[in-house]
Amino acid sequence: MRNAFVEEITRVSKKDKKIVILAGDIGYKLYDDFKLKFADRFYNCGVAEANMTTVAAGLALKGFKPITYTIATFNVYKTVEQIKVDIAYPNLPVIIVGVGAGLSYSGLGSTHHATEDIGVLRSIPNLNIVVPADANELKSLLKEIIKSKKPTYLRIGKTGEKKIYKNIPKTKVGKGNYLIKGKKVCIIGCGNILVNAYDSIKKLNSINIFPSLVSMHSIKPLDKILLKRIFKSYSHIVVLEEHSEIGGLAAAISEYYTDNKFNKNLFLKINIGNQFVLKPGHQHQAFEKLNLNSKKIQQRIERFIKKWKFP
Repeated sequence: MRNAFVEEITRVSKKDKKIVILAGDIGYKLYDDFKLKFADRFYNCGVAEANMTTVAAGLALKGFKPITYTIATFNVYKTVEQIKVDIAYPNLPVIIVGVGAGLSYSGLGSTHHATEDIGVLRSIPNLNIVVPADANELKSLLKEIIKSKKPTYLRIGKTGEKKIYKNIPKTKVGKGNYLIKGKKVCIIGCGNILVNAYDSIKKLNSINIFPSLVSMHSIKPLDKILLKRIFKSYSHIVVLEEHSEIGGLAAAISEYYTDNKFNKNLFLKINIGNQFVLKPGHQHQAFEKLNLNSKKIQQRIERFIKKWKFP
Protein backbone atom coordinates (compact mmCIF):
# COMPACT_ATOMS: atom_id res chain seq x y z
CA MET A 1 0.00 0.00 0.00
CA ARG A 2 2.88 2.39 0.70
CA ASN A 3 4.11 1.93 -2.89
CA ALA A 4 0.69 2.95 -4.20
CA PHE A 5 0.75 6.03 -1.97
CA VAL A 6 4.14 7.16 -3.26
CA GLU A 7 3.20 6.45 -6.89
CA GLU A 8 0.01 8.49 -6.59
CA ILE A 9 1.50 11.41 -4.67
CA THR A 10 4.35 11.61 -7.21
CA ARG A 11 1.82 11.72 -10.03
CA VAL A 12 -0.36 14.35 -8.33
CA SER A 13 2.66 16.48 -7.40
CA LYS A 14 3.49 17.10 -11.06
CA LYS A 15 0.50 19.45 -11.25
CA ASP A 16 0.21 20.52 -7.63
CA LYS A 17 3.38 22.46 -6.82
CA LYS A 18 2.30 23.02 -3.22
CA ILE A 19 2.67 19.40 -2.09
CA VAL A 20 5.64 18.84 0.24
CA ILE A 21 6.72 15.52 1.79
CA LEU A 22 8.26 15.38 5.27
CA ALA A 23 9.59 11.93 6.17
CA GLY A 24 10.61 10.60 9.56
CA ASP A 25 13.88 8.98 8.47
CA ILE A 26 12.22 6.25 6.38
CA GLY A 27 11.36 5.66 2.72
CA TYR A 28 14.75 6.41 1.18
CA LYS A 29 14.53 4.27 -1.97
CA LEU A 30 10.75 4.43 -2.00
CA TYR A 31 10.87 8.18 -2.70
CA ASP A 32 13.73 8.11 -5.23
CA ASP A 33 11.50 9.09 -8.15
CA PHE A 34 9.79 11.83 -6.13
CA LYS A 35 13.14 13.26 -5.01
CA LEU A 36 14.53 13.13 -8.53
CA LYS A 37 11.58 15.14 -9.84
CA PHE A 38 10.89 17.40 -6.85
CA ALA A 39 14.12 17.60 -4.86
CA ASP A 40 13.09 20.86 -3.19
CA ARG A 41 9.85 19.34 -1.89
CA PHE A 42 11.18 16.36 0.07
CA TYR A 43 12.61 16.75 3.58
CA ASN A 44 14.03 14.00 5.76
CA CYS A 45 13.23 15.28 9.24
CA GLY A 46 15.05 12.47 11.01
CA VAL A 47 13.84 10.67 14.10
CA ALA A 48 12.12 13.81 15.37
CA GLU A 49 8.44 13.21 14.66
CA ALA A 50 7.05 15.94 16.92
CA ASN A 51 9.32 18.50 15.30
CA MET A 52 8.34 17.20 11.83
CA THR A 53 4.66 17.72 12.67
CA THR A 54 5.18 21.31 13.79
CA VAL A 55 7.27 22.06 10.67
CA ALA A 56 4.36 20.72 8.59
CA ALA A 57 1.99 23.09 10.38
CA GLY A 58 4.31 26.01 9.60
CA LEU A 59 4.43 25.06 5.91
CA ALA A 60 0.63 24.84 5.82
CA LEU A 61 0.38 28.35 7.28
CA LYS A 62 2.48 29.54 4.32
CA GLY A 63 0.13 27.98 1.78
CA PHE A 64 1.80 24.61 1.19
CA LYS A 65 0.12 21.18 1.38
CA PRO A 66 2.46 19.23 3.66
CA ILE A 67 2.34 15.49 4.18
CA THR A 68 4.11 13.85 7.11
CA TYR A 69 5.12 10.26 6.45
CA THR A 70 6.46 7.66 8.85
CA ILE A 71 5.52 4.46 10.68
CA ALA A 72 2.05 4.85 12.19
CA THR A 73 3.08 4.30 15.81
CA PHE A 74 5.63 7.11 15.57
CA ASN A 75 3.39 9.45 13.56
CA VAL A 76 0.60 9.23 16.15
CA TYR A 77 1.79 8.37 19.64
CA LYS A 78 4.85 10.65 19.54
CA THR A 79 3.03 13.56 17.93
CA VAL A 80 -0.48 13.69 19.38
CA GLU A 81 0.07 17.04 21.14
CA GLN A 82 1.39 18.65 17.95
CA ILE A 83 -1.44 17.15 15.87
CA LYS A 84 -4.00 18.59 18.27
CA VAL A 85 -2.50 22.02 18.95
CA ASP A 86 -0.50 22.83 15.80
CA ILE A 87 -2.63 21.18 13.10
CA ALA A 88 -6.20 20.44 14.20
CA TYR A 89 -6.79 23.54 16.34
CA PRO A 90 -5.97 25.99 13.49
CA ASN A 91 -7.61 23.53 11.03
CA LEU A 92 -4.60 23.28 8.72
CA PRO A 93 -4.49 21.10 5.56
CA VAL A 94 -1.82 18.67 6.75
CA ILE A 95 -2.03 14.97 5.82
CA ILE A 96 -0.56 12.67 8.48
CA VAL A 97 0.31 9.35 6.85
CA GLY A 98 0.65 6.44 9.24
CA VAL A 99 2.32 3.66 7.26
CA GLY A 100 2.35 0.06 8.51
CA ALA A 101 -0.74 0.57 10.65
CA GLY A 102 -2.43 -2.15 12.65
CA LEU A 103 -0.20 -5.22 12.78
CA SER A 104 1.67 -4.59 9.51
CA TYR A 105 4.95 -4.46 11.46
CA SER A 106 3.82 -7.35 13.66
CA GLY A 107 7.21 -9.04 13.93
CA LEU A 108 8.84 -5.94 15.44
CA GLY A 109 6.69 -6.16 18.56
CA SER A 110 4.32 -3.86 20.42
CA THR A 111 6.46 -0.76 19.89
CA HIS A 112 5.51 -0.97 16.20
CA HIS A 113 1.87 -2.07 16.56
CA ALA A 114 -0.52 0.77 15.71
CA THR A 115 -3.63 -0.80 17.19
CA GLU A 116 -4.98 2.09 19.27
CA ASP A 117 -4.18 4.96 16.89
CA ILE A 118 -7.74 5.61 15.68
CA GLY A 119 -8.95 5.75 19.27
CA VAL A 120 -6.19 8.18 20.19
CA LEU A 121 -7.02 10.59 17.35
CA ARG A 122 -10.77 10.26 16.84
CA SER A 123 -11.72 12.66 19.63
CA ILE A 124 -9.59 15.52 18.26
CA PRO A 125 -11.86 18.15 16.63
CA ASN A 126 -11.40 19.02 12.92
CA LEU A 127 -9.29 15.91 12.24
CA ASN A 128 -10.55 13.45 9.61
CA ILE A 129 -9.52 9.78 9.75
CA VAL A 130 -9.37 7.72 6.54
CA VAL A 131 -8.48 4.00 6.32
CA PRO A 132 -8.43 2.60 2.75
CA ALA A 133 -9.11 -1.07 2.06
CA ASP A 134 -6.46 -1.51 -0.62
CA ALA A 135 -4.05 0.29 -2.95
CA ASN A 136 -6.74 1.21 -5.48
CA GLU A 137 -9.07 2.70 -2.88
CA LEU A 138 -6.08 4.57 -1.44
CA LYS A 139 -5.29 6.18 -4.80
CA SER A 140 -8.86 7.37 -5.19
CA LEU A 141 -9.15 8.68 -1.64
CA LEU A 142 -5.81 10.48 -1.69
CA LYS A 143 -7.02 12.85 -4.40
CA GLU A 144 -10.16 13.55 -2.37
CA ILE A 145 -8.18 14.18 0.81
CA ILE A 146 -5.93 16.71 -0.92
CA LYS A 147 -8.97 18.50 -2.37
CA SER A 148 -10.69 18.62 1.04
CA LYS A 149 -7.97 20.86 2.56
CA LYS A 150 -8.76 19.28 5.93
CA PRO A 151 -6.37 17.91 8.56
CA THR A 152 -6.41 14.17 7.89
CA TYR A 153 -4.89 11.05 9.37
CA LEU A 154 -4.40 8.59 6.49
CA ARG A 155 -3.91 5.11 7.95
CA ILE A 156 -2.35 2.65 5.49
CA GLY A 157 -0.70 -0.76 5.41
CA LYS A 158 2.83 -1.61 4.44
CA THR A 159 3.45 -3.64 1.31
CA GLY A 160 2.28 -6.78 -0.47
CA GLU A 161 -1.38 -6.52 0.51
CA LYS A 162 -3.94 -8.14 -1.79
CA LYS A 163 -6.22 -5.89 -3.80
CA ILE A 164 -10.00 -6.08 -3.55
CA TYR A 165 -10.83 -3.54 -6.25
CA LYS A 166 -9.86 -4.49 -9.80
CA ASN A 167 -9.72 -0.82 -10.79
CA ILE A 168 -9.53 2.53 -9.02
CA PRO A 169 -13.05 3.16 -7.63
CA LYS A 170 -14.95 6.41 -7.33
CA THR A 171 -14.81 7.35 -3.67
CA LYS A 172 -15.47 10.32 -1.44
CA VAL A 173 -14.30 11.05 2.07
CA GLY A 174 -17.26 10.44 4.36
CA LYS A 175 -18.97 7.99 1.98
CA GLY A 176 -18.58 4.23 2.44
CA ASN A 177 -18.34 1.80 -0.49
CA TYR A 178 -20.18 -1.46 -1.08
CA LEU A 179 -17.70 -4.14 -2.17
CA ILE A 180 -20.29 -6.94 -2.25
CA LYS A 181 -24.07 -6.73 -1.98
CA GLY A 182 -25.75 -9.60 -0.19
CA LYS A 183 -28.67 -10.05 2.21
CA LYS A 184 -29.47 -10.27 5.92
CA VAL A 185 -25.80 -9.96 7.03
CA CYS A 186 -23.60 -6.92 6.48
CA ILE A 187 -19.87 -6.87 7.24
CA ILE A 188 -18.61 -3.33 7.77
CA GLY A 189 -14.86 -2.87 7.97
CA CYS A 190 -11.89 -0.69 7.19
CA GLY A 191 -8.30 -1.14 6.11
CA ASN A 192 -6.47 -4.01 4.48
CA ILE A 193 -7.94 -6.58 6.88
CA LEU A 194 -11.06 -6.33 4.71
CA VAL A 195 -9.44 -8.73 2.25
CA ASN A 196 -9.74 -11.43 4.94
CA ALA A 197 -13.49 -10.82 5.08
CA TYR A 198 -13.65 -10.79 1.28
CA ASP A 199 -11.97 -14.20 1.16
CA SER A 200 -14.22 -15.61 3.92
CA ILE A 201 -17.37 -14.71 2.00
CA LYS A 202 -16.68 -17.37 -0.65
CA LYS A 203 -16.93 -20.07 2.01
CA LEU A 204 -19.96 -18.45 3.65
CA ASN A 205 -21.75 -18.39 0.29
CA SER A 206 -21.24 -22.16 -0.01
CA ILE A 207 -23.35 -22.67 3.15
CA ASN A 208 -26.08 -20.24 2.06
CA ILE A 209 -24.89 -17.19 3.96
CA PHE A 210 -24.61 -14.22 1.62
CA PRO A 211 -23.14 -11.22 3.46
CA SER A 212 -22.75 -7.73 2.07
CA LEU A 213 -19.32 -6.20 2.51
CA VAL A 214 -18.81 -2.47 3.04
CA SER A 215 -15.56 -0.52 3.17
CA MET A 216 -16.20 2.18 5.76
CA HIS A 217 -12.93 3.86 4.90
CA SER A 218 -13.91 7.15 6.53
CA ILE A 219 -13.97 6.64 10.28
CA LYS A 220 -14.38 10.37 10.66
CA PRO A 221 -16.54 11.75 9.16
CA LEU A 222 -18.64 8.61 9.39
CA ASP A 223 -21.15 7.83 6.62
CA LYS A 224 -24.27 8.04 8.78
CA ILE A 225 -26.63 7.98 5.80
CA LEU A 226 -25.23 4.63 4.66
CA LEU A 227 -25.23 3.28 8.23
CA LYS A 228 -28.91 4.17 8.63
CA ARG A 229 -29.71 2.22 5.43
CA ILE A 230 -27.64 -0.74 6.63
CA PHE A 231 -29.40 -0.86 10.01
CA LYS A 232 -32.76 -0.86 8.25
CA SER A 233 -31.80 -3.45 5.62
CA TYR A 234 -29.83 -6.08 7.59
CA SER A 235 -30.62 -7.89 10.82
CA HIS A 236 -27.03 -9.02 11.52
CA ILE A 237 -24.15 -6.53 11.53
CA VAL A 238 -20.48 -7.56 11.71
CA VAL A 239 -17.86 -4.85 12.33
CA LEU A 240 -14.29 -5.85 11.43
CA GLU A 241 -11.14 -3.86 12.15
CA GLU A 242 -7.42 -4.30 12.79
CA HIS A 243 -7.64 -2.17 15.90
CA SER A 244 -8.42 -2.23 19.60
CA GLU A 245 -12.03 -2.75 20.61
CA ILE A 246 -11.87 0.70 22.20
CA GLY A 247 -12.24 3.90 20.19
CA GLY A 248 -12.14 2.52 16.65
CA LEU A 249 -14.69 1.86 13.91
CA ALA A 250 -16.93 -0.38 16.05
CA ALA A 251 -17.00 2.26 18.78
CA ALA A 252 -17.91 4.99 16.28
CA ILE A 253 -20.72 2.87 14.81
CA SER A 254 -21.98 1.92 18.29
CA GLU A 255 -22.11 5.58 19.31
CA TYR A 256 -24.18 6.46 16.26
CA TYR A 257 -26.43 3.44 16.81
CA THR A 258 -27.26 4.24 20.43
CA ASP A 259 -27.62 7.98 19.82
CA ASN A 260 -30.29 7.29 17.19
CA LYS A 261 -32.19 4.63 19.12
CA PHE A 262 -31.97 1.78 16.62
CA ASN A 263 -32.87 -1.40 18.46
CA LYS A 264 -33.51 -4.27 16.07
CA ASN A 265 -29.99 -5.28 14.98
CA LEU A 266 -27.62 -7.92 16.27
CA PHE A 267 -23.91 -7.09 16.39
CA LEU A 268 -20.68 -9.06 16.17
CA LYS A 269 -17.48 -7.06 16.68
CA ILE A 270 -14.29 -8.64 15.37
CA ASN A 271 -11.13 -6.82 16.44
CA ILE A 272 -7.94 -7.11 18.50
CA GLY A 273 -9.66 -6.63 21.84
CA ASN A 274 -7.98 -4.55 24.52
CA GLN A 275 -4.54 -6.13 24.74
CA PHE A 276 -0.92 -5.95 23.70
CA VAL A 277 -0.16 -8.60 21.09
CA LEU A 278 2.75 -10.58 22.54
CA LYS A 279 4.96 -12.93 20.48
CA PRO A 280 2.94 -12.20 17.35
CA GLY A 281 5.28 -13.42 14.60
CA HIS A 282 4.48 -12.14 11.11
CA GLN A 283 1.18 -10.39 10.40
CA HIS A 284 -0.55 -13.53 9.09
CA GLN A 285 0.54 -15.40 12.23
CA ALA A 286 -0.81 -12.62 14.43
CA PHE A 287 -4.12 -12.76 12.53
CA GLU A 288 -4.33 -16.49 13.18
CA LYS A 289 -3.53 -16.05 16.86
CA LEU A 290 -6.16 -13.31 17.22
CA ASN A 291 -8.83 -15.13 15.16
CA LEU A 292 -8.64 -12.46 12.45
CA ASN A 293 -7.68 -14.53 9.39
CA SER A 294 -10.27 -15.40 6.74
CA LYS A 295 -10.97 -18.88 8.12
CA LYS A 296 -11.53 -17.62 11.67
CA ILE A 297 -13.69 -14.72 10.47
CA GLN A 298 -15.84 -17.15 8.51
CA GLN A 299 -16.20 -19.45 11.55
CA ARG A 300 -17.06 -16.57 13.87
CA ILE A 301 -19.77 -15.32 11.52
CA GLU A 302 -21.18 -18.85 11.21
CA ARG A 303 -21.41 -19.17 15.02
CA PHE A 304 -22.94 -15.71 15.28
CA ILE A 305 -25.73 -16.62 12.85
CA LYS A 306 -26.35 -20.05 14.45
CA LYS A 307 -26.68 -18.42 17.86
CA TRP A 308 -28.87 -15.55 16.66
CA LYS A 309 -30.90 -16.96 13.78
CA PHE A 310 -32.31 -14.78 11.02
CA PRO A 311 -35.79 -13.41 11.74
